[in-house]
Amino acid sequence: MVKRHSHYSLLEYYLSDESDSDWALATVVNKEGSSYRSPGSIMIVNSYGQSFGLVSGGCLEADVTMRAKRVFHSKMAAYVEYDLREEDSFAADLGIGCKGKIGVLIQILTDRHKAVLEFLYSQLRAGKSCYLLQKFKGQIESSGLDEITLLDTNGALLATTADTDQRALAESFKCSDQHSTFCKDDSKYSLSRIDAAFSFWIFGGGADAQPLASMASQLGWRVTVVDHRAAYARDSAFRTVEMILKKRPQDLGCSSEWPPIDAAMLMTHNLELDAQWLTFLHQRCSPAYVGLLGPVERRESVLKLSEIPDLEWLDKHVNGPVGLDIGGELPESIALSILAQCHAVLYGASGEVLNKRSYIRVNPS
Repeated sequence: MVKRHSHYSLLEYYLSDESDSDWALATVVNKEGSSYRSPGSIMIVNSYGQSFGLVSGGCLEADVTMRAKRVFHSKMAAYVEYDLREEDSFAADLGIGCKGKIGVLIQILTDRHKAVLEFLYSQLRAGKSCYLLQKFKGQIESSGLDEITLLDTNGALLATTADTDQRALAESFKCSDQHSTFCKDDSKYSLSRIDAAFSFWIFGGGADAQPLASMASQLGWRVTVVDHRAAYARDSAFRTVEMILKKRPQDLGCSSEWPPIDAAMLMTHNLELDAQWLTFLHQRCSPAYVGLLGPVERRESVLKLSEIPDLEWLDKHVNGPVGLDIGGELPESIALSILAQCHAVLYGASGEVLNKRSYIRVNPS
């Protein structure tokens, strides 16, 4: 399954492709006003006309795919702007709701590009972030628009497709924001931070964990399911996850070979196991979010068994009862509730209702 919005999963799909198709990379490099996707968002298109990922809410992708065909034919990168604010624009004909302008850079991917993107993929797999530097406007049309350069979070050069030395260019940019645009020597550049996919670990491989794992995978998160019990965490039930570990808490230990854990869900339905895994998380990695299934009384039992003295950590990171109050009792509803809360924590959002309108009930006369 291709997770349509994650840089990590899109790169994984592209790099594992064994067909003879050519590929193009479409990147949102700037925007003004509102848009569905932010700068740095990507989609990949092959020469068969298949596209993966989104640069808008699904309304511009067909046009980007058509323009990618021209890039395949010309072997030259292309930059296109979609001005959604103009009443007689292409976007207006589609009835698009947002009112902004976005610029999309479409580049054909050569062996050099593939090598750079392989390096990016390895960085993301290790849980590291990178910056993607792309030129999208220059004095000479299309000149240099096909190059991509990777910088680390300190602005140091990691890899590039360019023949010329890019270190001086890299040093002129500040890697601080999620995205920024710069002008240098009458050229315009886009600098986008590409973050690693969130790593979400589920401790407990029962039937109620299946929709949680599936939904988290659809978000583009790297999902690991951990359960040593023979009747749990079967491969056939968790086809979308990246890894299944048949490990006990004492077997997993504190090895550095495991990827970072950004968020975890404890749902073994066993007090002792949940307590042991909670202790493991506290000692090893301290995830930003830990969910604990069950009511308040069960939470207190798990915390007592864990014997974790750090009450401040428990209060800050452990969420039990877990999830948002959205109603429903089926595993799918519970999974949605859990992931909504977890998503808000990982993105630093409030989780509040966006609709702030007040409704005035009018009594019929």
